[in-house]
Amino acid sequence: MTKIAARTESEAPASEPAARVIGRVKWFDSAKGYGFIVAESCSDSDFTGDVLLHISCLREYGEHYADEGAKIVCDAVRKARGWQTVHIIEMERPRAVVAQEKGLRPDYETVTLKWFNRARGYGFVLRDGQDVDVFVHAVALRKAGYEEIEPGTRIEVIIEAGAKGEHVSSVKARR
Repeated sequence: MTKIAARTESEAPASEPAARVIGRVKWFDSAKGYGFIVAESCSDSDFTGDVLLHISCLREYGEHYADEGAKIVCDAVRKARGWQTVHIIEMERPRAVVAQEKGLRPDYETVTLKWFNRARGYGFVLRDGQDVDVFVHAVALRKAGYEEIEPGTRIEVIIEAGAKGEHVSSVKARR
């Protein structure tokens, strides 16, 4: 009996020409197993749109997560549904991984969930005594074990500054 090896879409056959892409991670959801890259430059003049980043490429590179805004250099091929990463050449390491390797522990702060829309995949939290909304993505909540969460819930988070303002980068695991 002949065994046929299944090929994932991320494994490009030699006949598919790859384009070199330099960009930043737009978002990455480890629970879904994918995210997208916004290209800053590309070697293919016909390039348009974002580039799919599948978790299998991250694993081949030696990581399991990519931070929003992380600089990345990769090869991508055009598929029927758009551009897809086939090989990561270089990527900024996830901040949490680097901090853990250095033995640093993040400072969590307690905030209140203002609102969260599960269908849209995001919401906002408020710091105590402040009226400024801080963005929280469903990925951060899901990683901490929050599949369902109600407004007014107090949670412990790490807040970081990003390209679009402050956002929750991590939520302490639900007990």
